[in-house]
Amino acid sequence: MGEDFHYDYQEKVIVVLSPGYKIVFLDLAGEEDFDDYFDDFVSDLGFISNKYRYQDYIGRTRVWKEELLSKYVMHDEKFDVETFFENNKLPSELRRKSELIISLLTGCINDVQKIGLDQPITMLEKVKNKIVLFDAEQTRFIYKEYYEKVISVQGLSGTGKTELLLHKLKDLYTKDDKSKIFFTCHNIALAKKLHQRVPSFFDFMKVDKQIKWNERLWVTHAWGSLGNYNSGLYSYICGFYGLPFYRYNSYINYQYIFSKVLAQIKSIPADKFEPCLDYILIDESQDFPDVFFELCKKIVKHKIYAAGDVFQDIFETIKDNPRDVDIILNRCYRTDPRTLMFAHGIGLGLFEPKKLNWFDKEGWERLGYKVDAGHSEDTIILSRYPIHRFEDIKIKSSVEIINNINIDNIIRTIRNLIDENSDIHPDDIAIIFIDDNKEIYSYIDKLSLSINRQLNWLVARGYETKEVIRDHIYITNPNNVKGLEFPFVICITNKIIDSYRYRNTLYTMLTRSFLKSFLMVENSDGLEIFSDGLHMINSQSYIETKIPTSDERKEIEQTLLKYQDDINMSYKDFLESIFEEIKISDVKTKERLEEALLQTSFDKFDREKTMAFINANKSFY
Repeated sequence: MGEDFHYDYQEKVIVVLSPGYKIVFLDLAGEEDFDDYFDDFVSDLGFISNKYRYQDYIGRTRVWKEELLSKYVMHDEKFDVETFFENNKLPSELRRKSELIISLLTGCINDVQKIGLDQPITMLEKVKNKIVLFDAEQTRFIYKEYYEKVISVQGLSGTGKTELLLHKLKDLYTKDDKSKIFFTCHNIALAKKLHQRVPSFFDFMKVDKQIKWNERLWVTHAWGSLGNYNSGLYSYICGFYGLPFYRYNSYINYQYIFSKVLAQIKSIPADKFEPCLDYILIDESQDFPDVFFELCKKIVKHKIYAAGDVFQDIFETIKDNPRDVDIILNRCYRTDPRTLMFAHGIGLGLFEPKKLNWFDKEGWERLGYKVDAGHSEDTIILSRYPIHRFEDIKIKSSVEIINNINIDNIIRTIRNLIDENSDIHPDDIAIIFIDDNKEIYSYIDKLSLSINRQLNWLVARGYETKEVIRDHIYITNPNNVKGLEFPFVICITNKIIDSYRYRNTLYTMLTRSFLKSFLMVENSDGLEIFSDGLHMINSQSYIETKIPTSDERKEIEQTLLKYQDDINMSYKDFLESIFEEIKISDVKTKERLEEALLQTSFDKFDREKTMAFINANKSFY
């Protein structure tokens, strides 16, 4: 908490924090100092309440002390847990105040001036005015002392990874006046959002140190530009060590530039080498290759804090110990569990006879699933533990499938949201086109014009602005959504195809919503099976799916190995590997085939379809 509080008591005390209940101090030994401990604890809590301006909303300590706290002396008789909690249950009008006190105790400070003390009424109020509470794993990341150099947090989308990094940044920045910290990520839109959030976050957390941009703190994406060494982590490293800078193209990627830099830095004599940073914080760490982390370890004096999505790419292998993970967060507090289950189901092929990926029991559990035997020997049931996300919000279905992508139907969907949510704003909605091809941009032009004319709303095109703009509806391709979140998300696609890249993108985009995701599909082929899967989730709260045979698992593994080989390739390298396999060496033939492939509508990295296209057309070129 940034406060130097010490307790010298020998008391054996447990403090029980549970939303909806009184905060209970359990005296395990019945010692005389218990009352003194309680009074000092409450006094310090009152100090923190005043510091973060909670007192103006929850009242002075003497008021909520009587309402929200209780003392309980443990005796030898049997302790009944149910009776204990029943006796300490709070009336509904005091629960929000109790949650605010718990947020103070766990270091998860809420903007009480913004969210208020009154119970939210509308759905959007409940989303925007939600009291955020850290769970045990999240709290451990903030306060535990780690001795290794790289501290890794892995979690699903919506588990609070970015928020944890901001708290860690605040802690690192305030405890050492001379530290140099770089907070980075791959996505430019996310980097901009982080840069905007840091000053307001520091102000809110009562940080009394001025932010010295590009002197002590950098918050930007990982690449940067040649003309500005402070524009990215790679450009900063090149500027600090006087190394050549490579611009991005189809042949030059993260693997290439960071391998080059690491090799050059390793050649610097030990007596002349100095770290260029004290700390690096990395959001969406799964976007970077292993060599990036090797480089960070070399150039950082103290520690690297990396947060990534263990399931951002649903076709990664879920290993027993993925990349030295210190904390795993598998409870999603953003996305409705039903939305998450549907997104996993459609992404992994769990509703279809042919699975696209599969995990053992430990792998499923690592992803937050409860695994039970199915109704037949060859099936299993996957379910998620219920999460208390928002107060009393009950939505019949958190996902809606619509077999229509006409502009009029999109407008109708938005109008329905406006009718159902009187306090909705344009920036509460994101429209994401899953098919990232040239055709979507002319469609977006027409859609933007219709939104402006029929709804009188402004539009922010994410692929141009790289950021969410207040009171603008956000429309984009999939490349500018990572790390962003909205109450409502409308995903638009021509057809649900079985491409690995496509399914992973669809999974990621569907899970951007707080309240509801719409999946709008033009082609109805195979759509019924996904509708049936969604119905099963909504009616049964689980997915029952067939277990792949041993032969099917081997086939999945072989396909995934090819996918992993392709995923980090540039498109040029991807095509070159196929040309080599098919034994096409003529340069002009390869160039003509590449031009022809750029006009196709299937996923550019679909190896099977690309090879079929080349084999069918190579004789014409």
